[in-house]
Amino acid sequence: MIKLAMLLKRKKGMSFEEFDRYWSGPHADLLLSVPNFTRHVRRYCQSHVIDPSYGGEGLKWPKADFDGIAEVWFDSIDDMNRAFSEPEFVEKVGSDDLNFVDRESVTTIITEELEKIAPNGEAGVKLSVAMRRRPGMSFEDFDNHWTHNHWELITSVPEFTRHLRRYVQCHLVPEYAAADSGNEFHSAWGKAKFDGLAELYFDDVPSMVAAFNEPKFLEVIGPDDGRYTDIPRTELLTVREVDIIAPRQKTAVN
Repeated sequence: MIKLAMLLKRKKGMSFEEFDRYWSGPHADLLLSVPNFTRHVRRYCQSHVIDPSYGGEGLKWPKADFDGIAEVWFDSIDDMNRAFSEPEFVEKVGSDDLNFVDRESVTTIITEELEKIAPNGEAGVKLSVAMRRRPGMSFEDFDNHWTHNHWELITSVPEFTRHLRRYVQCHLVPEYAAADSGNEFHSAWGKAKFDGLAELYFDDVPSMVAAFNEPKFLEVIGPDDGRYTDIPRTELLTVREVDIIAPRQKTAVN
């Protein structure tokens, strides 16, 4: 199964509150009214920025210049392409983007999820970290270090993991990994400028900040970030998940 993450920026002249209301209301309702699109979807989640004034205080990464993340799961790349090519979707939903989204600023990340820590408890906050690899490092080396070396360090620090309610690594699908891939999907929406998406779930923002300021995290895990990520160009969003289409089996396509 794959996950499409679309990092959204509101259209110029629109307030964050107006964007957030339109996205969760009229736009979501419109999308749900197109069964020829939703039949392809396994899950659709809107990740809403909790507090647009929060600039990542207490964390070392800069705040992302986005207003939310639309996340859609499909069984395959082919299903994703079919969904977004449905004529009714293109006519009704695609054109509605212009009412609230700055399409030129949309960034797409097409990924496969690797769940490292399964859900344990109810999370109130998700930290989405859009990562860029360290300059001079190949994508393959970055991806391998993140999957194995960095993960081993995380598991070695229970003082950090005790705060986590879930941890997911979203790895770019190989054919969509290059920022200059030139594929048809990115030519329509915007090429991926990130190399992966880390999702860390916490009880709340204070718990999140406490986790990243644990002395053992700062001693063991923190220094490793600079070995494979470009920290100044890695960006974070602090969000809450809202399921528009809850996880499900795909509706049969006739």
